[in-house]
Amino acid sequence: MFVSPKGWATFAWQSDYGQFYLIDGEDAAFEAPVEITEAMAAQSFFVMPAGITVYTGSCLQQHIRIAIYDREPDAQQSEPISGHPWTRLETAEVRFPSKSFQISSPSMPYPLPNGPLFRVDSVRCAVRLSWKEFEGHRDDSVPVEPDVIDITIWPAP
Repeated sequence: MFVSPKGWATFAWQSDYGQFYLIDGEDAAFEAPVEITEAMAAQSFFVMPAGITVYTGSCLQQHIRIAIYDREPDAQQSEPISGHPWTRLETAEVRFPSKSFQISSPSMPYPLPNGPLFRVDSVRCAVRLSWKEFEGHRDDSVPVEPDVIDITIWPAP
């Protein structure tokens, strides 16, 4: 059965230092992880007390798609526009105590300006991260297709 998103957005993004954050909009204590451990790099995300850090293949451009659902949708096995299989797929539980989050990155001052405010129905959310990363040699002098990172969010069971 098809599940329709309650809300969604797509961003053309450049992840400074190969990372970006989905952070609780009211978390005054937010601190980005300074040291990236081997485990964090291997799983490509880090769950924080009020949000999540997502690591990217490089600091070049990404298309970040965020979709919020009221229940778990079926997992797509491939990136829907290109039809290419995801290069990585991970699921985690994340907390947003204010039931809201914003997208941010290392070079964006906190608390503002962050990206738009997203609202969720639950403090505890399941997050499915799907990456379609550029495969091959990166050369900053030659344009390449951006990585695609889909972020699917629904209330955690």
